[in-house]
Amino acid sequence: MKNFLNKLLLCGGAFFLLKNGSAIAQPVSLLPQQNDVQDLHPQLISQEETGFWEGTPPSIIETYFSKLPVDISSITLRHLYHEVLKEKYGPLLQNSTYEKTLFSFLEKTGNLEQAKEFLLETNLPDKDRLLLDLQWLAGDSKKACEKVTHLLRAAADEEWKKQNIYCLYLNGETERGKIAAELLNESNPEDLSLINALFESSVLPSFDASIAESPFLLTVWCALGHDIPDESLKIMSPSSLALIARAEKVPLQTRLFAAEKALQDGALKGDFLFNLLKDETGGELLEKFAQVLKSPNLESLLTLFEKAKSEQKLGLIAQIFKPLLIKIEPSSEALRLAPYMIRAFLEVGEKDLAQKWGVFFMRESPEDAIAILPFLHLAFPKNQWGEVQLQAWQLYQNRVHPETASQNSYMLRHVLEALGEDAGSPVKGEPVEPSWRQKRAFFDENTADLLDSAVKSDRRGEALLLVLIMIGDIPLKDLVPDKFILLLRALYKAGYKDEAYSLALEFLLAKGI
Repeated sequence: MKNFLNKLLLCGGAFFLLKNGSAIAQPVSLLPQQNDVQDLHPQLISQEETGFWEGTPPSIIETYFSKLPVDISSITLRHLYHEVLKEKYGPLLQNSTYEKTLFSFLEKTGNLEQAKEFLLETNLPDKDRLLLDLQWLAGDSKKACEKVTHLLRAAADEEWKKQNIYCLYLNGETERGKIAAELLNESNPEDLSLINALFESSVLPSFDASIAESPFLLTVWCALGHDIPDESLKIMSPSSLALIARAEKVPLQTRLFAAEKALQDGALKGDFLFNLLKDETGGELLEKFAQVLKSPNLESLLTLFEKAKSEQKLGLIAQIFKPLLIKIEPSSEALRLAPYMIRAFLEVGEKDLAQKWGVFFMRESPEDAIAILPFLHLAFPKNQWGEVQLQAWQLYQNRVHPETASQNSYMLRHVLEALGEDAGSPVKGEPVEPSWRQKRAFFDENTADLLDSAVKSDRRGEALLLVLIMIGDIPLKDLVPDKFILLLRALYKAGYKDEAYSLALEFLLAKGI
């Protein structure tokens, strides 16, 4: 192994300028100069430059657009997803079904301002109710109640009466609210137990689908401070989860669960959950991190990082605790933290921070740093990567992870091949690549043919739409490698090369190699 590392050091031939300006030899040329660093998740090219939907017939959009998933935890896939939503398909903009579907996606994924702007441009019916939904989801009760008052003056609609009762409750006008609720109960046979519970503590409504699907009713439920069943939380949209996370009367553990999921789906920022965890002393992973990072202890941090890695939450930790993690500087005492810090920062696109720890790790522990070589290559594709680096990594895998080394090698080599790179030589025991027929069985045949045609004909928007649908809401860690590799290749060939590298990096990190 040492002889091979010496060869690796010679073949790398790389020098990296550190802060003091001196040149330090590195084991592999994988860390770029600062001005070569590009964003891990770059902004996608605008429609005007590419003709995003050019060549795609309306029938394809009508058939496949509504099949887009809502629950997407991958940062790269969310960027691509937002691109599809942003590039509205002109010929269908007067189609109410398409407009309603597009609005629904923007609303459920937490893009509330974008949803509002789009809604105001459309001719969708019931605009007032939809606008109110956005205000309740955003937690803007003041504006929502102002609008309810205006609507009630214009029309004595039962829905506006119901929402007005809640607004009276919020404003502390309890007696007026009670009277309004009694009058509504007399005139409306509908079950108003949730509204009545605002004024009668003995009323115990049950949580059902109608509450989960209505931003207003969900807001009322949260104002009562009742808990929400786990099975309901698991299937809620990111925007609804963000609403629950912000609700101060909801039990804390429910808020934490909702906040974590909403953060992973892009509907909340890490600093919100960071503030929510500040005063916690519970036994869960995030609460423990919040406590330990107040006064960092190496052994405690190592234990928590290892647990976070096993639970595939390193990226989540980086999103939430970045303000505290960046205070930890690379040092001989912190050397054992390096591989976790690098993976965590790469998972959330913090390339500068990953680079800083990568330089330190490769200098201080080159034999162990071999483990992160593929990730640094995918993050910085311009740097040297070839058979020598691959073999070093394969040897490391065989030594440290003998039970999974052949599978890991198979995944990495075929991911690189999908990105147009030389796959290198396999190691003994690698899985056999699926046959052509087996690959066809991964997908619906018509959709697979359509994707192949879209890629070959440079129909970028269509290819991206189909890739997103074919991945669906399956987390990257659960995707079958051979299925993922086919879709990665299609994404790369469709012209999304930077995004393909970012997605490949996320996939390999999620697989824990």
